[in-house]
Amino acid sequence: LRSGLHRQHGKQGAGGGGGGAKGIYAKLTIAVVVLLICTLSLLFSATIGGNRGSLEPSEVSGSCKELGSDRLDFDPWLQELWESAKSSGWRPSSAPRSDWPPPPRETNGYLRVRCNGGLNQQRSAICNAVLAARIMNATLVLPELDANSFWHDESGFQGIYDVEHFIQTLKYDVQIVESIPEIRKNGKTKKIKGYQLRPPRDAPIEWYTTVALKKMQEHGAIYLTPFSHRLAEEIDNPEYQRLRCRVNYHALRFKPNIMQLSESIVDKLRAQGHFMSIHLRFEMDMLAFA
Repeated sequence: LRSGLHRQHGKQGAGGGGGGAKGIYAKLTIAVVVLLICTLSLLFSATIGGNRGSLEPSEVSGSCKELGSDRLDFDPWLQELWESAKSSGWRPSSAPRSDWPPPPRETNGYLRVRCNGGLNQQRSAICNAVLAARIMNATLVLPELDANSFWHDESGFQGIYDVEHFIQTLKYDVQIVESIPEIRKNGKTKKIKGYQLRPPRDAPIEWYTTVALKKMQEHGAIYLTPFSHRLAEEIDNPEYQRLRCRVNYHALRFKPNIMQLSESIVDKLRAQGHFMSIHLRFEMDMLAFA
């Protein structure tokens, strides 16, 4: 009985080994076929590329420009695509009106914010932070930029934007400091710690003039985090919207070295004709927002 069991087990093992060998052979065959197809595809591409490579870059560029110009001659849609957008009666409206009062010398406290999200969301949050400071009559501390994003850039506000230009441009709108100053009390130096609050998404002005302002007056400073989309976009006050525009289009200016590099890149792109750019999202769930 024992020898019979051994023989039966040996047959099963041999059968299983044969099946395994066949499986490996099949996989190798598929791999060879795929490799052969890829090799032929590369050879075909190289042949076409070699034929195209006989043209000089100037000839290729010239042919593309000729093709583009011919296309524009009979395609009105393409011609309209590259024209400057028409204003349709709209005009810039960022300048304050004559009755816009300057900020009071005495404020209700300090406002700190942490701007999260991508650079575009952070820029929008900076505009909202200036407006929130104006609404609460607060001294704005230079906004903090989230460094835990995809690129882990710790440049901060001072490393990206022109701080002096930012403060000077908005001096008739809000008071701005680079950091909360230390105070002396009972012979001791003490730094004010902002009371941390999480603003509701698209919070109305009333939230800032009640909940946030009350905590600011109690603690001397508040720290709003996160601060992406934390102030309602639609506000029925033209002067507040103009202030947002002043921040976005006038006060926020990149540092000179960033401006020089970006202008050099754009000039090189424009030298080759029309070009288009695309916003590549970096979130892990980016397909959900595409």
